[in-house]
Amino acid sequence: MIGRLSRLLMALSDSFARQATFQWFVIAVVGLLVRLDHHGVSSTIRWLRIRPDAYEAFLAFFRSKGLRLAALLYDWQLLVAARSARRTSTDAWVLLGDGIKVAKEAERMPGVKKLQQQSDNSAKPPWILGHHFGVVGMVLGTDEKSFCVPLAGELHEGASTLRRLQGKPAPQVDGVEKTTVVSLMGHLVQTVAANLRERCVVVLDAYFAVGDTFRMAQAASAGDGARWLHVLTRAKSNAVGYEDPHYCGRGRRPTYGRKLKLQKLFRTRSDAFQPITVQAYDEVKTVRVLCLDLLWKPIGEKVRFVLVQDQAQSCILMCSDFALAPQEIVEIYACRFKIEVSFKTLKHLIGGFAYHFWTSAWPHVEGRSLDPERANELPERAQRLIADAMNAIEAFVNIALIATGMLQLLAIDCTAEIRKRHRWWLRTYSSEVPSEEMVKTILQHEFYHHFRFFKHTAIYQIIRQKTVRPRVDPMRQAA
Repeated sequence: MIGRLSRLLMALSDSFARQATFQWFVIAVVGLLVRLDHHGVSSTIRWLRIRPDAYEAFLAFFRSKGLRLAALLYDWQLLVAARSARRTSTDAWVLLGDGIKVAKEAERMPGVKKLQQQSDNSAKPPWILGHHFGVVGMVLGTDEKSFCVPLAGELHEGASTLRRLQGKPAPQVDGVEKTTVVSLMGHLVQTVAANLRERCVVVLDAYFAVGDTFRMAQAASAGDGARWLHVLTRAKSNAVGYEDPHYCGRGRRPTYGRKLKLQKLFRTRSDAFQPITVQAYDEVKTVRVLCLDLLWKPIGEKVRFVLVQDQAQSCILMCSDFALAPQEIVEIYACRFKIEVSFKTLKHLIGGFAYHFWTSAWPHVEGRSLDPERANELPERAQRLIADAMNAIEAFVNIALIATGMLQLLAIDCTAEIRKRHRWWLRTYSSEVPSEEMVKTILQHEFYHHFRFFKHTAIYQIIRQKTVRPRVDPMRQAA
């Protein structure tokens, strides 16, 4: 397992201009996978037995300009796409996008602001202080089990001023700069689709069912003008569509036809629903659907609406790709929950949000975003320190995303080997493909009990160069 992990890491070595930076990257990923606590960067130093005097150098790695995060994510996305990634009937990759809010109460940590959590879980407070990250992943796996492999993530809510300090471009909607949570997610998806250079369908929740999302997807096109990004999302409850206009020959030609309130169609057109069999949420079920291609005012073009009725539950899906059949649209949207599973793995198993990067240059903004006017008043050194801290935070999270993806790739590639080596008792097995936690358990066991068996791997050589040398008893060396 460690040997296979070493080969995956070596496939990303060309992303780094300096060998020293790549070595720290390997230590960061391996530390996230084998550490037994989630106490920030110090836990990696502790559990890998890295020399204590290297702690400052390890911290500097996350702020280093030698860590070219864009190049690293580009190579990582191509590596994931080359695996058994899921494709639609139109030969498009399936991307998943969503946001996650992480509580952070550090007053000197850039980007921390007051956030609202909308959840049915009573354990979550309605308001927190923290960071809001947007993440894009790709559906990868077999028919038996698939994962959402994270591809990229960045800070979204309250990040307009911080992005300028970091030197990032502002998202554009119809040629106009617009920095919102929706436009930032659209820009992130555009970047991933541009790196993959093939057709993609991104699945989003109802929060992103707005015109800006679809217009930004329309702008993502190849050099020959072919569109390579489509959107599949759940429509809002008050969604409205329009039929094709009917021109009677008198007066101005109408732009829109008859108005349809889609939620009412579950009652008024119940006889028009057709039963179909879909495979969703790891089971085969029969649902009733009504597919309509209607004009949608926010973009002024047609969108495919699929009204789904599953016994007492109902929902409305909307997709910009008319080549997808209603059955496939329902099955693809059912994969959206897999990004929530990846968030759970990233947060609780990897500890990908257990970072503590801060700077004394960050002004106390009392739970609000940093105003551009206030940022311009800061000294140039303070602006640079804030940007470096933000770069470190996003670098740590993205390296944790890669570590999570490594577990998922190993689970798919080494299913039989992991089943053979995992001898600990489990009450239930969800499928033959192991979970991320099972893979991490195997890696930890091999690392702490059989690490010397992997002397030929790059991981062993890199870690041994920076570990604490055992003290030799001088009396044992006496003649």
